[in-house]
Amino acid sequence: MLTRKAVRWYIRGLFPPAATTVLLLLMFLAADSSLKAIKTDGMGQFIALMEYIFLPIYAILIGSHVFRDSRTTVFELSIFNGPQRVFLGRLVVATLGLLPGIVGVALLTWWRGYPQFLSPLLLKIPVYVAFIVILMAYLDSLAGTLTLFVLTSAIPMSFSVLLGKPGGGSIDALMSSFAYLFATLTTVKYRGALSIGSITGYSLTLAVSTLLILWGYFAFSRKEFAP
Repeated sequence: MLTRKAVRWYIRGLFPPAATTVLLLLMFLAADSSLKAIKTDGMGQFIALMEYIFLPIYAILIGSHVFRDSRTTVFELSIFNGPQRVFLGRLVVATLGLLPGIVGVALLTWWRGYPQFLSPLLLKIPVYVAFIVILMAYLDSLAGTLTLFVLTSAIPMSFSVLLGKPGGGSIDALMSSFAYLFATLTTVKYRGALSIGSITGYSLTLAVSTLLILWGYFAFSRKEFAP
Protein backbone atom coordinates (compact mmCIF):
# COMPACT_ATOMS: atom_id res chain seq x y z
CA MET A 1 0.00 0.00 0.00
CA LEU A 2 2.79 2.40 0.94
CA THR A 3 4.64 1.47 -2.26
CA ARG A 4 1.60 2.52 -4.29
CA LYS A 5 1.51 5.79 -2.39
CA ALA A 6 5.20 6.28 -3.16
CA VAL A 7 4.58 5.72 -6.88
CA ARG A 8 1.69 8.20 -6.85
CA TRP A 9 3.87 10.66 -4.93
CA TYR A 10 6.70 10.52 -7.48
CA ILE A 11 4.52 10.41 -10.56
CA ARG A 12 3.18 13.88 -9.80
CA GLY A 13 5.02 16.35 -11.99
CA LEU A 14 6.84 13.57 -13.88
CA PHE A 15 5.92 15.04 -17.26
CA PRO A 16 6.07 18.86 -17.18
CA PRO A 17 3.52 19.63 -19.92
CA ALA A 18 5.45 22.27 -21.86
CA ALA A 19 8.92 20.70 -21.66
CA THR A 20 7.70 17.17 -22.33
CA THR A 21 5.48 18.13 -25.25
CA VAL A 22 8.19 20.16 -26.98
CA LEU A 23 10.89 17.53 -26.37
CA LEU A 24 8.80 14.59 -27.57
CA LEU A 25 7.58 16.50 -30.63
CA LEU A 26 11.11 17.51 -31.64
CA MET A 27 12.47 14.03 -30.93
CA PHE A 28 9.83 12.25 -33.02
CA LEU A 29 10.19 14.74 -35.88
CA ALA A 30 13.98 14.38 -35.84
CA ALA A 31 13.71 10.59 -35.71
CA ASP A 32 11.26 10.48 -38.60
CA SER A 33 13.22 12.84 -40.85
CA SER A 34 16.55 11.10 -40.18
CA LEU A 35 14.99 7.67 -40.78
CA LYS A 36 13.71 8.90 -44.16
CA ALA A 37 17.24 10.07 -44.99
CA ILE A 38 18.92 6.72 -44.26
CA LYS A 39 18.61 5.54 -47.88
CA THR A 40 20.58 8.53 -49.13
CA ASP A 41 22.73 9.62 -46.18
CA GLY A 42 23.15 6.43 -44.15
CA MET A 43 22.18 5.76 -40.54
CA GLY A 44 24.74 8.09 -38.96
CA GLN A 45 22.37 11.06 -38.66
CA PHE A 46 19.66 9.02 -36.93
CA ILE A 47 22.14 7.52 -34.47
CA ALA A 48 23.72 10.89 -33.69
CA LEU A 49 20.41 12.64 -33.12
CA MET A 50 18.91 9.89 -30.96
CA GLU A 51 21.84 8.45 -29.03
CA TYR A 52 23.88 11.58 -28.42
CA ILE A 53 21.23 14.31 -28.21
CA PHE A 54 17.52 13.58 -27.81
CA LEU A 55 17.48 10.36 -25.78
CA PRO A 56 20.06 11.69 -23.27
CA ILE A 57 18.04 14.90 -22.84
CA TYR A 58 14.91 12.80 -22.35
CA ALA A 59 16.70 10.61 -19.79
CA ILE A 60 17.88 13.72 -17.93
CA LEU A 61 14.32 15.08 -17.87
CA ILE A 62 13.12 11.85 -16.23
CA GLY A 63 16.16 11.32 -14.04
CA SER A 64 16.11 14.84 -12.63
CA HIS A 65 12.59 14.16 -11.38
CA VAL A 66 13.72 11.32 -9.08
CA PHE A 67 17.08 12.78 -8.08
CA ARG A 68 16.49 14.40 -4.67
CA ASP A 69 18.69 16.12 -2.13
CA SER A 70 19.29 14.50 1.26
CA ARG A 71 16.76 16.66 3.09
CA THR A 72 13.96 15.75 0.72
CA THR A 73 14.94 12.07 0.83
CA VAL A 74 14.88 12.05 4.65
CA PHE A 75 11.34 13.44 4.54
CA GLU A 76 10.27 10.82 2.01
CA LEU A 77 11.84 8.04 4.07
CA SER A 78 9.76 9.11 7.04
CA ILE A 79 6.42 9.20 5.21
CA PHE A 80 6.96 5.96 3.27
CA ASN A 81 8.45 4.03 6.17
CA GLY A 82 11.86 3.03 4.85
CA PRO A 83 14.29 3.24 1.94
CA GLN A 84 12.97 0.16 0.11
CA ARG A 85 9.61 1.76 -0.69
CA VAL A 86 11.24 5.05 -1.65
CA PHE A 87 13.62 3.21 -3.99
CA LEU A 88 10.86 1.11 -5.56
CA GLY A 89 8.66 4.16 -6.02
CA ARG A 90 11.43 6.03 -7.82
CA LEU A 91 12.36 2.93 -9.84
CA VAL A 92 8.81 2.41 -11.09
CA VAL A 93 8.31 6.07 -11.93
CA ALA A 94 11.67 6.33 -13.75
CA THR A 95 10.72 3.29 -15.85
CA LEU A 96 7.25 4.65 -16.61
CA GLY A 97 8.74 8.00 -17.51
CA LEU A 98 11.19 6.54 -20.02
CA LEU A 99 8.64 4.35 -21.79
CA PRO A 100 6.72 6.90 -23.94
CA GLY A 101 9.70 8.51 -25.62
CA ILE A 102 11.87 5.45 -26.18
CA VAL A 103 9.04 3.11 -27.18
CA GLY A 104 7.68 5.83 -29.46
CA VAL A 105 10.98 6.13 -31.34
CA ALA A 106 11.31 2.33 -31.48
CA LEU A 107 7.85 1.98 -33.02
CA LEU A 108 8.72 4.71 -35.51
CA THR A 109 11.82 2.78 -36.65
CA TRP A 110 9.70 -0.35 -37.12
CA TRP A 111 7.06 1.59 -39.05
CA ARG A 112 9.71 3.11 -41.33
CA GLY A 113 11.16 -0.33 -42.06
CA TYR A 114 14.32 -0.35 -39.91
CA PRO A 115 13.71 -3.12 -37.34
CA GLN A 116 17.45 -3.40 -36.62
CA PHE A 117 17.02 -0.41 -34.30
CA LEU A 118 14.22 -1.95 -32.22
CA SER A 119 16.30 -3.99 -29.77
CA PRO A 120 19.01 -1.32 -29.28
CA LEU A 121 16.37 1.30 -28.56
CA LEU A 122 14.33 -0.83 -26.16
CA LEU A 123 17.52 -1.76 -24.31
CA LYS A 124 17.94 1.93 -23.53
CA ILE A 125 15.12 1.57 -21.01
CA PRO A 126 16.86 -0.85 -18.57
CA VAL A 127 20.23 0.81 -19.19
CA TYR A 128 18.94 4.31 -18.42
CA VAL A 129 16.99 3.03 -15.42
CA ALA A 130 20.15 1.35 -14.11
CA PHE A 131 22.17 4.56 -14.50
CA ILE A 132 19.47 6.60 -12.78
CA VAL A 133 19.09 4.34 -9.74
CA ILE A 134 22.85 3.98 -9.25
CA LEU A 135 23.31 7.75 -9.35
CA MET A 136 20.27 8.20 -7.12
CA ALA A 137 21.94 6.06 -4.47
CA TYR A 138 25.19 8.02 -4.40
CA LEU A 139 24.70 11.57 -5.68
CA ASP A 140 22.44 14.54 -5.11
CA SER A 141 20.24 16.06 -7.78
CA LEU A 142 22.78 18.34 -9.51
CA ALA A 143 25.69 15.89 -9.51
CA GLY A 144 23.37 13.07 -10.57
CA THR A 145 22.03 15.07 -13.50
CA LEU A 146 25.50 16.04 -14.74
CA THR A 147 26.83 12.50 -14.39
CA LEU A 148 23.79 11.11 -16.18
CA PHE A 149 24.58 13.39 -19.14
CA VAL A 150 28.13 12.02 -19.27
CA LEU A 151 26.92 8.40 -19.13
CA THR A 152 24.18 8.80 -21.74
CA SER A 153 25.74 11.26 -24.18
CA ALA A 154 29.47 11.92 -23.76
CA ILE A 155 30.56 8.29 -23.37
CA PRO A 156 28.44 7.05 -26.30
CA MET A 157 29.99 9.77 -28.48
CA SER A 158 33.45 8.58 -27.49
CA PHE A 159 32.57 5.09 -28.70
CA SER A 160 31.54 6.59 -32.03
CA VAL A 161 35.03 8.04 -32.35
CA LEU A 162 36.67 4.81 -31.22
CA LEU A 163 34.70 2.54 -33.53
CA GLY A 164 34.77 4.91 -36.48
CA LYS A 165 38.57 5.20 -36.75
CA PRO A 166 39.68 4.52 -40.33
CA GLY A 167 41.58 1.25 -40.40
CA GLY A 168 41.14 0.86 -36.66
CA GLY A 169 40.22 -2.81 -36.84
CA SER A 170 38.03 -4.46 -34.23
CA ILE A 171 38.06 -3.79 -30.50
CA ASP A 172 38.39 -6.55 -27.90
CA ALA A 173 35.51 -8.33 -26.18
CA LEU A 174 35.60 -6.18 -23.04
CA MET A 175 35.43 -2.89 -24.92
CA SER A 176 32.78 -4.37 -27.20
CA SER A 177 30.68 -5.20 -24.14
CA PHE A 178 31.00 -1.60 -22.92
CA ALA A 179 30.02 -0.38 -26.38
CA TYR A 180 26.80 -2.41 -26.23
CA LEU A 181 26.08 -1.07 -22.74
CA PHE A 182 26.73 2.62 -23.38
CA ALA A 183 26.16 2.98 -27.14
CA THR A 184 23.70 0.35 -28.30
CA LEU A 185 22.57 2.35 -31.33
CA THR A 186 26.14 3.07 -32.38
CA THR A 187 26.91 -0.65 -32.41
CA VAL A 188 24.36 -1.12 -35.20
CA LYS A 189 26.53 1.00 -37.49
CA TYR A 190 29.87 -0.49 -36.44
CA ARG A 191 29.09 -4.18 -35.95
CA GLY A 192 32.13 -5.11 -38.00
CA ALA A 193 34.39 -3.42 -35.44
CA LEU A 194 33.03 -5.42 -32.49
CA SER A 195 34.42 -8.71 -31.23
CA ILE A 196 31.09 -10.08 -30.00
CA GLY A 197 27.79 -10.49 -31.82
CA SER A 198 24.66 -8.49 -31.24
CA ILE A 199 22.73 -11.26 -29.44
CA THR A 200 25.58 -11.76 -26.96
CA GLY A 201 26.04 -8.02 -26.60
CA TYR A 202 22.36 -7.35 -25.98
CA SER A 203 22.16 -10.21 -23.47
CA LEU A 204 25.18 -8.88 -21.58
CA THR A 205 23.68 -5.38 -21.60
CA LEU A 206 20.42 -6.63 -20.10
CA ALA A 207 22.25 -8.72 -17.49
CA VAL A 208 24.56 -5.87 -16.46
CA SER A 209 21.63 -3.44 -16.27
CA THR A 210 19.76 -5.83 -13.97
CA LEU A 211 22.81 -6.22 -11.73
CA LEU A 212 23.27 -2.43 -11.57
CA ILE A 213 19.63 -1.98 -10.55
CA LEU A 214 20.09 -4.55 -7.76
CA TRP A 215 23.30 -2.80 -6.72
CA GLY A 216 21.44 0.51 -6.61
CA TYR A 217 18.71 -1.07 -4.48
CA PHE A 218 21.11 -2.40 -1.85
CA ALA A 219 23.23 0.76 -1.88
CA PHE A 220 20.20 3.00 -1.42
CA SER A 221 18.75 0.74 1.29
CA ARG A 222 21.94 0.91 3.35
CA LYS A 223 22.81 4.55 2.82
CA GLU A 224 22.50 6.95 5.73
CA PHE A 225 20.93 10.25 4.71
CA ALA A 226 21.78 13.35 6.73
CA PRO A 227 18.93 15.87 7.13
